Amino acid sequence: MFTVTEKAQRPARMDGKCFYCQQAIGATHKDDCVLVSKKVVVRMIVEYEVEVPQEWNAAQVEFHRNAGSWCSNNAMRELEELQEAQGCLCHAARFEYVKDASEPYLSE
Repeated sequence: MFTVTEKAQRPARMDGKCFYCQQAIGATHKDDCVLVSKKVVVRMIVEYEVEVPQEWNAAQVEFHRNAGSWCSNNAMRELEELQEAQGCLCHAARFEYVKDASEPYLSE
């Protein structure tokens, strides 16, 4: 589907082949070659603590975050603070595949 070019070589082995799928320049990359990519949509689910007024219920918290004046960009600061405090976010985040977003393309 995608033709191997000289760009598929890597400095570690300049032998006229794709560094990853071993196909010769001018041949077709193998289907499982890592240089043949696609874009996908993922959903990131993050659970962490935030401070809110004591009397807020679930609906008020969700309104504040989803429909109020609070900007979702503020979550970046919160996540940076969480990462600084705890080191790694792996305990708080997980990802789900949603759908393909593009056709395959070559990324030599």
